[in-house]
Amino acid sequence: MMLKEGDKILVAQRRLFRGDQARFFVGRVDAYEAGVVKATGHTFVRDLITGNLLEKADGRTKILSLSSGTLIVYQLPEGIFLDSITFVVEDGSLSLRDGQGFVMNLTEFSRRSRV
Repeated sequence: MMLKEGDKILVAQRRLFRGDQARFFVGRVDAYEAGVVKATGHTFVRDLITGNLLEKADGRTKILSLSSGTLIVYQLPEGIFLDSITFVVEDGSLSLRDGQGFVMNLTEFSRRSRV
């Protein structure tokens, strides 16, 4: 089985059009079967004024098709603290942090220096 109950995941919704905003879901797997996951957690959306990612106040249980091609799913480390997850935008880079030392770079591009 690919995912199991209790696994922690980050789901990034693939942006399909130029104006699409970043949307993320962070949660815990309730069930998984044949490419479909049921997970409970929180959604984060970009604030159009500040550019920061804000957590929606209410939790959600989502049913997600991992084979849809529109989602990128990351399995998070077992020890990550989901209750203290934040997205940090710094110097044009986006990272996921749990306030306890875990940092995951989510920047969509790589800056290369030109020689």
